[in-house]
Amino acid sequence: MTRRTDNLRLDPVDHLDIHPDDAARLRLQDGRPVTVESRHGQARLTVRITTQTSPGQVFCAFHFPKSGVNALTSNHADTVTSCPEYKVTAVRLLP
Repeated sequence: MTRRTDNLRLDPVDHLDIHPDDAARLRLQDGRPVTVESRHGQARLTVRITTQTSPGQVFCAFHFPKSGVNALTSNHADTVTSCPEYKVTAVRLLP
């Protein structure tokens, strides 16, 4: 739903936010594509290096169906809010 709001002016594409230390260790470059894989699926995103993400964690929004981010999560959802388990999904990054 957020892709139907003015939030798109802030970020017109989905990014994968990653801490600089992790990006250096994985040899990922800002603005370059990365494949994000989980045991449920994969997505292709653009790397955004930022200290707003903690080391060992990555973040991405779920704005655009084309990026495939929803394929990374399981079918399990919170019973109250129906939100998927995206906050606990383990992923692997491939340049």
